[in-house]
Amino acid sequence: MILIVDDSSDLAENCAMMLEACGYEVTVALSAEAALCEINMQHPDLLISDCCMPGMSGIELCSHLRSCRSTADFPIILMSSALKREVAVGECYDAFMRKPFLAEKLIAEVKRLLPSTDRTSGVTH
Repeated sequence: MILIVDDSSDLAENCAMMLEACGYEVTVALSAEAALCEINMQHPDLLISDCCMPGMSGIELCSHLRSCRSTADFPIILMSSALKREVAVGECYDAFMRKPFLAEKLIAEVKRLLPSTDRTSGVTH
């Protein structure tokens, strides 16, 4: 399961639809705080988070996840339209995407970070 975190519900839902069309199970959270609750309840396989959000930012969320033993190796894609370049490369996230981005780029990053899985049977190859 992939968790998408963005305070823009339109962008989060668009990303979710792109990934669901590829067979991924996706959940959306509209804040970092809501994402933490989802992570504790659902234990997703990958996080895709906006960088700039009200309250806890995506960078703060990533740093928090990296500081906890249970989520330290959790794959994270950080995305931003506000940042001109990547921040803290490799320290709190595994990939950075500048918004807007092509669906193909998002899907390629997700495939790179998640093990190959047969989405119809749940069997890992």
